[in-house]
Amino acid sequence: MRPGLEGRLERVVEADLITRHVGGAGTFSTPAMIGLMEITSHRSVEGLLADGETTVGYEVHVRHLAAAPPGSTIVVTTRLNEVKGNKLYFEVACRRGDTLIGSGTHKRAIVAANY
Repeated sequence: MRPGLEGRLERVVEADLITRHVGGAGTFSTPAMIGLMEITSHRSVEGLLADGETTVGYEVHVRHLAAAPPGSTIVVTTRLNEVKGNKLYFEVACRRGDTLIGSGTHKRAIVAANY
């Protein structure tokens, strides 16, 4: 596993990704954005893990910069920037068209899969 690996996930902002406490039809929620960043990071390296291994997230630093209304399409991208032992360091971003919705860093660890 080497730096430079990239991940991409495209989703329509549907009910399971919306927060409604803001009123109106709601908007793309920060926890949903973070969850998609984590999923995309994991999937980008999943095929390179040894049998019996998985990854778990242990740190997230992101800023949610803009809204994405229900029905809009968002794209999450990830890039593995560094590998230190079992630690993986990602740059993450989320966009709606040309608009940056969120960006930051995410750290994951390679661990034994106990399932």
